Amino acid sequence: MSDLRDLGQRHLAALWDAARSLDKDPGAAAERLATLVTAVTEAEAQLAGLRLHLLHEAKLAAAENVIDGLRQSVRTTPAQATASLRLAQDLCDRFPLIGAALNDGSISLQQADAIVTGLRKLPARLTRAELTRCEEEILQHVDTLGPSELRVLAARLAEIIDPDASDADDAKRLAREEAAAHRGRFLRIAPDYHGSMRITGQLPVADAALLSAPLDALMPDASTYTSAGEAASRDARRADALVLLTQKAANAGTLPIHGGDRPQVHVTLDLDTLTTGLGRVGLIGLDDIDGLSPGEVRRLACDAGIIPVVLGGPSRLLDVGRTYRTFTPGLRAALMQRDGGCAFPGCTATPACCEAHHIAPWWQGGDTRLGNGVLLCPHHHRLVEPDPLQSEASQWQVDLDPVTGLPWFTPPKHVDPARRPRQHRRFRLQQIRAGAPPDPDDDPPNTDPPDVDPPDTESSAADRPDLDDLIRRSADIWGDGT
Repeated sequence: MSDLRDLGQRHLAALWDAARSLDKDPGAAAERLATLVTAVTEAEAQLAGLRLHLLHEAKLAAAENVIDGLRQSVRTTPAQATASLRLAQDLCDRFPLIGAALNDGSISLQQADAIVTGLRKLPARLTRAELTRCEEEILQHVDTLGPSELRVLAARLAEIIDPDASDADDAKRLAREEAAAHRGRFLRIAPDYHGSMRITGQLPVADAALLSAPLDALMPDASTYTSAGEAASRDARRADALVLLTQKAANAGTLPIHGGDRPQVHVTLDLDTLTTGLGRVGLIGLDDIDGLSPGEVRRLACDAGIIPVVLGGPSRLLDVGRTYRTFTPGLRAALMQRDGGCAFPGCTATPACCEAHHIAPWWQGGDTRLGNGVLLCPHHHRLVEPDPLQSEASQWQVDLDPVTGLPWFTPPKHVDPARRPRQHRRFRLQQIRAGAPPDPDDDPPNTDPPDVDPPDTESSAADRPDLDDLIRRSADIWGDGT
């Protein structure tokens, strides 16, 4: 045992020596630092894989002292220990290709955990060969997707293996998850004995969306705290919004307004789901959630007005040119549907707290239209707003892909000397699920902003489904409330 410990310590000491030597050669420090961080990241993943392998071996060998030592360790919680044991078993027994990728450092522990969490949701009817194909498919995207996106993609791989049966599988799974979420709902308010009350809870997705809508509408802007010298976080502002919502409900019994409208939960569904009531319904801004069943949406619709929106069609004006400086409600709805939240790479801001940004500024002659807009949170809106006193190379640039219509962001030179365009991972996930190739770098996109009308405006009105007819066809399905 001491020999193994010494071997590990020697490797760590070598890495520390390499880190300390960076100061001796400032010119090469940046490149060596990047190489060292990559090496440590890979080693960290390999050690995590080795640890999980050893835990699985201990379980197979009935080494209760090892398992009990893990559960009783002060370095982890009992829940984390249980999760580690389950992940170790899945990686060794059910998903060996994912385990091998973790062992050689190709993926991180967080990616492996997310992939396995998604693969566990696949239908039980899949054969071993089909599960292996799922593993091979998901591993093609580990260099472009993070844990959240990989979890969603892994859970949807049955659509690739057996697309004909995937709808029925999804319906059964969503029904099980909704029933479990309903049983598991709770709200707990307890004192922390330090002047505060701790609020914890859990709600089904549909109910949580109904709560989030008025909270987002009431959430104070960060600038309102400036005069008090407070830098309030988003969580703190949401807590204030909850108090405001309670006060308004107690005093007036009315809901707050947001942008002149009642707070709304935005859902998306395709034409078949609209007319048949079968399929999946998505929630705008919640990319890491599979969505709702049509039954849940019908329940929500019982007490809500249904506003039909045909984005890009004749019933919604998506190109107002220079007539309006601000984006109309129809344009904003289109941006929310397309971008799903702040479009800046890595940002998790929801659509409700985002602003519509003119890519070509309105004051420079830019039109107010979908092809010149992008949804950004206030922070990233300020970051990418063009400054006429600075050169283009020193500023962020936003362009819409001429093929997909999705935004790309080109960083300034001080962030990336090569100025390689980057895109939010949620868009990459959308394209993968739509059948795009796994590696976007094989064919770099043309990032020049297109000067074309929105895609739907080129088709004739005769080619589009009649909105009134759609409402009539779907009224019986979506209006029964059962």
